[in-house]
Amino acid sequence: MSQTSSVDVAIIGGGPSGTALALTICLYSKLTVAVIEQTAYDNIRTGEHVSASLLPLLDYLQVKEPFLADNHTPVYNVAAVWGNSELHARPSIINQIGEGYLLDRTEFDVMLAEQLVRQDGQLYLETKCAEGEQLEGGGWRLFLKDNSGESSELETRYLVDATGRQARISKRLGAKSLACDTLVGISAILDFEGDALLRAEALRERSKTEEVLIESIPEGWWYSAWLPNGTLIAVLMTDIDIMRQGKLHKQKQWVELLSKATHTKERVRGGQLVYPLSVKPAHSHVLDRAVGENWIAIGDAAIAFDPLSSMGVGHAITCGCDAAVAVVKYLINNEDRLLKQYQERVKLNFENYLSIRHRYYALEKRWLDLPFWKRRTQLAPIPLAAK
Repeated sequence: MSQTSSVDVAIIGGGPSGTALALTICLYSKLTVAVIEQTAYDNIRTGEHVSASLLPLLDYLQVKEPFLADNHTPVYNVAAVWGNSELHARPSIINQIGEGYLLDRTEFDVMLAEQLVRQDGQLYLETKCAEGEQLEGGGWRLFLKDNSGESSELETRYLVDATGRQARISKRLGAKSLACDTLVGISAILDFEGDALLRAEALRERSKTEEVLIESIPEGWWYSAWLPNGTLIAVLMTDIDIMRQGKLHKQKQWVELLSKATHTKERVRGGQLVYPLSVKPAHSHVLDRAVGENWIAIGDAAIAFDPLSSMGVGHAITCGCDAAVAVVKYLINNEDRLLKQYQERVKLNFENYLSIRHRYYALEKRWLDLPFWKRRTQLAPIPLAAK
């Protein structure tokens, strides 16, 4: 039998933006909140490099201590082969905030979810929002289904789309995604054994100035980083048409292209793929509207950046916290001023990001006539189309 419960705010998606919004509401208001997450946080989640500016955000969410106790790798340097064939290191010592971190995303996401439950937030795991409908008096009724097939209903005054770049909820409600590229990441996790393990450990010890390595190539760029468990993640960032044309999502072609990246191939030598290649969207996009009638989009659903910016998790959490304050103000005082400001900030942030993105890609001048680079060095980098 279907059961119905109710909360003030329901969030579809249990990533960092969704749990940050939920934690903010639990900590700084008396409103009730529920997060609906379709996994049990047991799927592969690619690690991400974040700056130390993340720490004040975690302090605000009262999760800084659990974060520091977890198994995230401090990153003191990011090395890049960009603009020429030389390796350049950017030590975080020049950043007064301190070193950054290479997140174990699964551990990080689970930590935020656990802290939410400790703050009396509701968490639905392995649950999908199959459908939803607006109620006559305002608010929403959501029809949920868990992995066992059991159905339930959840009524909420306010709905939050935290479904990532897909922005599933917002698009159903009429919003359009304005994308300015078709970037994808084709990733592999590599493990090392025997002599290869000894070589990898020696290389890792020698390359402490290169915990994170970025290397540009004609087809895009490579990202690689040592993970806390001793494995290495390597990701090819390119456009989806270039991937399809070169069949770069196939292991043979992926490995062949990797062999042409001088510094990255040295890191992965002797490694064995732990899982099949994984292809994930990484395009930059912004919604034409991130706020509607009793709903809001946050994180990658509202605005998503090129991974080169390292703005993913940090911005997602900031976005979730800001949206939470606006939603609380609206639900308690029926005041939408902060919601309007949130919408304007989303638009402004994307415009500023496009300018920075253009300047950074323009530093690589070796392949300006090739599709990947030509698309990113035009004078007016604007969204290509609505999705």
